Amino acid sequence: MVNYSDDFIEARGIKAETWISLLDVYENLSIQTEGVFVRNYSEDLLKLEKDGEQTIATLSRDGVFHLLPQGLFFRENQLRVRAIDFEQALEELKKQKKEALAFFKPFDTTYFNLNLQLEQKLNDFAEIGNDILTNYFLSQYKEEEKNNKYISKIKILLPFVSQIRGDVLLLVDVLKGTLSVEKVEVEEIELFHQRFIIHKEGMNAEEYRAMDKEMESFFDFFRHWFLPIEQKYDYRIKDYKPPFTLGTELILDYNTHL
Repeated sequence: MVNYSDDFIEARGIKAETWISLLDVYENLSIQTEGVFVRNYSEDLLKLEKDGEQTIATLSRDGVFHLLPQGLFFRENQLRVRAIDFEQALEELKKQKKEALAFFKPFDTTYFNLNLQLEQKLNDFAEIGNDILTNYFLSQYKEEEKNNKYISKIKILLPFVSQIRGDVLLLVDVLKGTLSVEKVEVEEIELFHQRFIIHKEGMNAEEYRAMDKEMESFFDFFRHWFLPIEQKYDYRIKDYKPPFTLGTELILDYNTHL
């Protein structure tokens, strides 16, 4: 858990660039590296704190200082002194290390910002989604089919069809999310023939016809990409809690059960 502006961030297993790219701290960001030794018991992002207008991110990474030979900064026998002088020598060593870290801090910050810019580009690409792939898959469809509101929702799964095709239990959940319904069932009509029952409550005749028109193109698309070719599939839209009122017009195969 990392403290930032009196809030705690769950940073377990996530690199610092990912978290910081989501926060508005780019302009006044400073990086403090503590070395990879602490990564044995800590996460990548150790601490994120405000210091006036500046934000300081402490990382469990090696900076420039950690990568250079120690002999550039310290004498080999610097701590081999009399016991009475050891505390003073240790304090002097800590001071030198702090000064060396401060000297290389701008270099570490610049390098981190380069990685951060890459992370932001990846975020931008993720927001665009996989349009390049989906546009390729959809190139065979007419414009009105590509603009179908249900196809527009499910098309982001096209690059993964090889992994989810035929997984009926998973596809039931996919349909519920795509069609914004609470219940979808699969009925076995006969051998090698299954029917998806989409439960949608409270529609009038006009709403039903509009949904059924959208569903006609969508289900052809859904069947082509997500269902095995060796089986027959169709769908029905039903209201599984129909209020029965004498004289009320019923819609055949929507809220009428024979």
